Amino acid sequence: MRPVHLRLLAVAGVLAVTVGVGTALAVGRDSVGAQPTSAAPTTAVAAATTTAATDNPAPEPTRRGTPTTRADHPRPGDPAARAAAVAFLRELGMRDPVAASYHRTGAATAEVGIHPRAGEGGRLLDEVTTRVQLRRYANGWVATGARAVDIEVEEPLAFARILSPVTVRGRSSAYEGTVQVTVAEDRPGADRVLGKGFVTGGADEPAPFRGSIHFTRPSPGVDAGWIVFSGDSGAGLGTFSATAVRIRFVNSDHRPQILDVGTDPAPTGSARLVTLTGSGTLTVRVRAFAAEEVRVLLVPGGSDGRSRARLLGVDRSSEDGERWSVSWRYPDEPFNGHLLVQANGRGGTAEHDGIAVYHA
Repeated sequence: MRPVHLRLLAVAGVLAVTVGVGTALAVGRDSVGAQPTSAAPTTAVAAATTTAATDNPAPEPTRRGTPTTRADHPRPGDPAARAAAVAFLRELGMRDPVAASYHRTGAATAEVGIHPRAGEGGRLLDEVTTRVQLRRYANGWVATGARAVDIEVEEPLAFARILSPVTVRGRSSAYEGTVQVTVAEDRPGADRVLGKGFVTGGADEPAPFRGSIHFTRPSPGVDAGWIVFSGDSGAGLGTFSATAVRIRFVNSDHRPQILDVGTDPAPTGSARLVTLTGSGTLTVRVRAFAAEEVRVLLVPGGSDGRSRARLLGVDRSSEDGERWSVSWRYPDEPFNGHLLVQANGRGGTAEHDGIAVYHA
């Protein structure tokens, strides 16, 4: 996966978004493994979508959903991280973003609070409207997501694999209750916008929103992208706040792949043998992508063991689209065989059978 920057440009009378990317990046959770490299299509095609517009733009409203306390006093933090956050929000359509706060969240992660420098009439602003999450890689800091103070997204979760139409759900407070939603895929140069739409939440107070956003099929070989939720002030001043969720696409061109399998109790020796005694719980943890479910079976020893395989469990709701887990309460009885892990997806089935299990 590649670091991306998304560009959202305000269109007259229409709260719409166009997403752009500045450089290639690799983004993911700390434990996410290597991802397929997105193909580099030769053309940029934006999907046509439905957006909301008003014939008579309303005057600048009183902002809703902003913090009740003033933003943290500016702190130096890491200048490169602050610069990366500012650049990311500028790509999301915020005019003249200011890095108002810096918070280190881990050895290689940080969060930077951002707000537009000025509002209507040049009025200076000082309240954080968006918090950008960043991770430091060998080539510098990259944005891994953003959370607007007035747009909370509950679905999809970060790193979820999505199909069209994608269900979006959360709470928001925005001008006329309207939040613009854009789905885009990663690629070199300008990102390809797959679909746009809007949802309606709260105006004066935060309220739930829910909707479905249709988007076109990702380019062959493209696995990752973004869903961006954005709001503006209604005064033509660009993006006021934005929530950006990193996602991956379910794509039939991707055959499922199993990246790693581990167990608790852990296997030992070069034969990767799990030895069990008495009764207890065996947990199998799997890292796989392009999968819709992961199945774990116990195959007894012998030439015909596969036909007598016992299903230990199925996980159809992974933690983040890549991490899966099945726990099995094993009885106090002898058995000898190996684990068969199956990752099933739209592109087929991948299998792993390299862990032996022995119970005396």
